[in-house]
Amino acid sequence: MNRRYLAAFFACIGSAGAADCGSGLEPFLSCEVGVSKKNLNVCYNDDIVTYSFGPAGDPELVMTETVETIDYRPWSGIGRSIAEQVIFENGEYVYAVYAGVDRMFGDETEADHPTPFFGGVVVTRNGNALADLSCNREETEAPWGGLYESKLAAGLEWDSVAMEWRRAE
Repeated sequence: MNRRYLAAFFACIGSAGAADCGSGLEPFLSCEVGVSKKNLNVCYNDDIVTYSFGPAGDPELVMTETVETIDYRPWSGIGRSIAEQVIFENGEYVYAVYAGVDRMFGDETEADHPTPFFGGVVVTRNGNALADLSCNREETEAPWGGLYESKLAAGLEWDSVAMEWRRAE
């Protein structure tokens, strides 16, 4: 891992607030989780994707993976919500982070949906669910679509039939 990756990685670890990914990183999802008041941050740039969970400034768990290898599943294009998923693996544990935004329809206004962003993480161990932690909607930032662009910049393309990323031709 070169110094640029390390600088971005440690910038995310040291983030002070739920919506702060650090210098050079964008949020996939940043939020405060339930009554625990712990922060869940998944941040990225064109090279890496990081996951951190725990108290602000002192996360209990931090993982990082390259944009090329991260298991990212973009929005399918169907439904009222625009939602994406990033999956991190850590030994027997899988952390499936989801993030999205509720879309408005018809004559609905922003006042009808004051907290349109949502997200959370489902944690499993050997396929068995251990936790399903939802973000407090008032404390959630989930600007969808950017990680998709980073995957494209890495020379990959999404095959919506096979539901997988492939090298662009």
